[in-house]
Amino acid sequence: MFNYLSKKELELIDKYFEQYIEFTQYKQNSFRYIEKTGNKKLDKLFNRWNTKIKETDNSIKQDIKLIGELVLTTDKLSQGIFMCRIKSTTNNPMISTLANTINQMLDSLEKNMEQLESTLKSYANDDFRINIKIDEILKSRMLSVMQSINHLGISLNNNAKENLKNGDSLKEKTTNMNKLMNSLAKEANIQASSLEEISASVEDITSIARNNVKSALQMVELGKDVKNSVLNGQDLAQKTVYSMEEIDNKVKAINSAITIIDQISFQTNILSLNAAVEAATAGEAGKGFAVVAQEVRNLANKSADAAKEIKTLVEDANIKASEGKNISETMIEDYNKLNNIISETIKIIEDVNKTSQEQVLGMEQINSNISLLDKTTQENAEKSNLTLKFTKEIEKLSNSLVESANNKKFI
Repeated sequence: MFNYLSKKELELIDKYFEQYIEFTQYKQNSFRYIEKTGNKKLDKLFNRWNTKIKETDNSIKQDIKLIGELVLTTDKLSQGIFMCRIKSTTNNPMISTLANTINQMLDSLEKNMEQLESTLKSYANDDFRINIKIDEILKSRMLSVMQSINHLGISLNNNAKENLKNGDSLKEKTTNMNKLMNSLAKEANIQASSLEEISASVEDITSIARNNVKSALQMVELGKDVKNSVLNGQDLAQKTVYSMEEIDNKVKAINSAITIIDQISFQTNILSLNAAVEAATAGEAGKGFAVVAQEVRNLANKSADAAKEIKTLVEDANIKASEGKNISETMIEDYNKLNNIISETIKIIEDVNKTSQEQVLGMEQINSNISLLDKTTQENAEKSNLTLKFTKEIEKLSNSLVESANNKKFI
């Protein structure tokens, strides 16, 4: 082809090929073409080479552009953006195959991610009826992820069904419990109110019992006073008997004295009669003596009359004294009976007092127990009301759970 090439032309060809190697090895970005050397044949050769190198340059630029898109696409992919694709083309079959493979991979990834996103959104919206349709070509990690999502959906579906079942059961039980707690709280309040009334009544009874004890003590004291008065009356009646007996003795002595006075009056009267007879016998000398004898007789008669009156009065006094003695003896017997009755009454009152004191102690113990029971009942009523409040909150929660479970869609 060439008859002769100068050294300069050979050096130019050498530099051309060195530049070509640097260019094809991406050590330089542009190529300096040689179009005219002064040698037509060499110029024709360089023109042919230039054409090929330009084609190569275009192919390299296509490859670089495609690889640039590939880099940008993988960068987007690393950010979770799956909609990007490599749109540039190249005549390089290897790079073109790589681009197509990457685009197919992105198509598959986007399809799978769309399924994942749609399914998870459905789960987030409480719809657990959807499952991912897994492509048979999927392997390893992506397959595991999709299977896990499907297992999650099954688990959420079962949980939703179980939650609805449990919610319905809880709602039914809390409704029944609410009714029972309403009834219990009502009964506890009624019981507390009744206990308050009972406590007040017991307190009143205890107060009455205490007053009874005080009254019984007062009655005992009064009974003792009455007994002392009876004993004093009995003593006075006994003294009266003794006085009546002494009066009787004195009356007997007076009767004896009256009898003697009566006898003396009788004898004096006889003596005055004898003296009158003697005075009459003496005549004129005995007249003065007769007058004296008459006066003595008159005095004797008056003494006899006075003695009779005194005797009559003494006999009356003796009768009255006897009656007084009998009355006093009757009074002593009545006082003895009254004393026995009062003693028995005092004993009964003391027994009543003792029983009343025991009753007060018992009532105080009952009152204490009722107070404790009332306190416990009040606490139970408060707890019942608090439990009722909690039950209503649980009922609201169960209703919320059932409503939430009903809003979920499951198979």
